[in-house]
Amino acid sequence: MMRTLILLALLSSTAAAQSFNIDVGSNLIIFPVPVSSYAGAAAQPGVWNSLPSPFSGTLADLNGAPTSVTTTSTQSSSYNHFPSTLTGDDYNLMVDIQSLPVIGGPWSWTFNGLQDGNYTLYTYAWAPENNGVLTRVAVAGSPDPAQNVGGFWTGSPHVLGTTYALHHVNVMGGQILVQVEGLTASGAVNAFQLVFTGASSAPFCLGDGTGAACPCGNFGSAGNGCANSSFASGTRLTATGNPGASAGTDTLVLTATNIPGPGLFFQGTGLSASPIAFGDGQLCAAVGIVRLGVVFPTGSTASYPGGLTPNPIHIAGAPIANGDVRHYQVWYRDAVSFCTPATYNLSQGLSVTWGP
Repeated sequence: MMRTLILLALLSSTAAAQSFNIDVGSNLIIFPVPVSSYAGAAAQPGVWNSLPSPFSGTLADLNGAPTSVTTTSTQSSSYNHFPSTLTGDDYNLMVDIQSLPVIGGPWSWTFNGLQDGNYTLYTYAWAPENNGVLTRVAVAGSPDPAQNVGGFWTGSPHVLGTTYALHHVNVMGGQILVQVEGLTASGAVNAFQLVFTGASSAPFCLGDGTGAACPCGNFGSAGNGCANSSFASGTRLTATGNPGASAGTDTLVLTATNIPGPGLFFQGTGLSASPIAFGDGQLCAAVGIVRLGVVFPTGSTASYPGGLTPNPIHIAGAPIANGDVRHYQVWYRDAVSFCTPATYNLSQGLSVTWGP
């Protein structure tokens, strides 16, 4: 029982250290920050930071522990309103805002000191004193487009496009930059939720024609490996979870999609000087190779750890320490000969930085 409690505490601490709840506004006695059980649109309970004007400060994690993560904004105007449609913590979160003048924007919010990795960002931008108000939210480097937020809302649950915008961003260099502006009248920022969702990873050895040629010109889709006999788009390797180099912090999962047969997940400590033609694909993680395990796909998807290979990656790929960079690919069977006489191919690669 004690070991289980320690493990749960480690998992909770790791998640909390990367994720944040932030209530923007004056947060006075009549509308304090929400209670920690209030999970918001992100379904993320935890301590809510109070961030009044001028909207700069150092953040605490979901457990209330201080961190080195800071936030600043280029707009200091604040405003309080009293929407009669809201009650409880919905009211506490949304009633006090950063006010965004239409003229002079867009205005920026900058979060610094974040652990590199993948985040989902919820930006609450609702102006309930005027339901015709639209606030535009954009996040630098996010694949998600700028979004307009506003409209009629009476309370939980929150509504995407009405009370908040949603962006995914891969943080490299510890920073997220958000740009906000009022479109039809004074815009609003009510709150943020930053949810750390996993490993910081960088693709390499692409078989999409942007790098070295695939063996038969069998290019896959953007970001994938070379095409195989079943999937013209090629196989794609992705990473989710946290790459912590110790028990309780390593939740990293590698997943190969569009894979026609069993695949060997493997790790390299270095990359070859240039891609090596290997079967119907390209081998790049060719230095210090460690075999992690073979996984048989379910449908056209295979994940490691999984199946008969349950060891966490920091164990199967040991030794791994915080700060190490490791490179991953999947070598899979493709029994139908359609390119070279070989009956195998590879995914593109992912480089993962291991952290706490």
